[in-house]
Amino acid sequence: MIRRWMAFGLATVFAAGCAAGPPSPPSLAYGEQAVTTAAYGFSDTTSVDISVMGQSMQLSQHGRAEYDVTFAEDPAGVGVTLAVRTLSATLNQPMGAPLRVDESSVRGDLTFALDRVGDATVLRRPVVADEASQMVSGLSLAHTFFPALPGRAALPGESWVDTLDFSGDDGPGSMSESSVLRYTVVGDTVIDGRSLLLIDMEGTTRSANDMELSGMAVSQESELEVSGYVLWDLQAGIMFEHFRESAGSGRVSVPIAPVPLPIRVHSVQRTRLQF
Repeated sequence: MIRRWMAFGLATVFAAGCAAGPPSPPSLAYGEQAVTTAAYGFSDTTSVDISVMGQSMQLSQHGRAEYDVTFAEDPAGVGVTLAVRTLSATLNQPMGAPLRVDESSVRGDLTFALDRVGDATVLRRPVVADEASQMVSGLSLAHTFFPALPGRAALPGESWVDTLDFSGDDGPGSMSESSVLRYTVVGDTVIDGRSLLLIDMEGTTRSANDMELSGMAVSQESELEVSGYVLWDLQAGIMFEHFRESAGSGRVSVPIAPVPLPIRVHSVQRTRLQF
């Protein structure tokens, strides 16, 4: 999800006395990072409104996490090890007391490889307690923590489309996700003295989850519109910030309801480099 394109001058016999041309723009691809470690802060606020016989009930989740990330050489692009340093999350549910989780609910690291455009291969996942699986999903993190990249240089106004599909066991259940996201280079910006490339993002995502929630088997499907942006540090070759807002509708099936119940979903997620 950085193939570097390099311009070579003409042979000196022809180039003598000629001024050099403009430098090639930096490429956007994984595998050319200038650092081996990084730390990211992550926040997530998600609400699910469920319509039951004309009444609305809401599930809400608020969480923050800090991740230590290590980058390593990999034939495909870059190897990534992601460790949960801190975690604080609360799940509010209408039929029970709030559920709170912290980093003690996660054991082990997430290890995966990204090819040059960001397609992920999961190598090892952490063991996550059931109650924390809605906040920390190794499968989802590996495929969505970092954005898709074009694997080439991209100038302002240029865009690329990423089609992502993944599925598998996840915590106390299983999940699948399919998304189509378009990324468009906006241009350069400066934050905290750091020169960054701003990339807009928009698209759709469809997801399905089967899980155990408060002792009940729950199935949820949703289709969401996604918008957001990426800030990419071209000098360091790593993501600086990833903001994503999702909103849409779906349905949830629970044993106590004779038919699937309509839902509305809204989620705001932000990941930002700490150092």
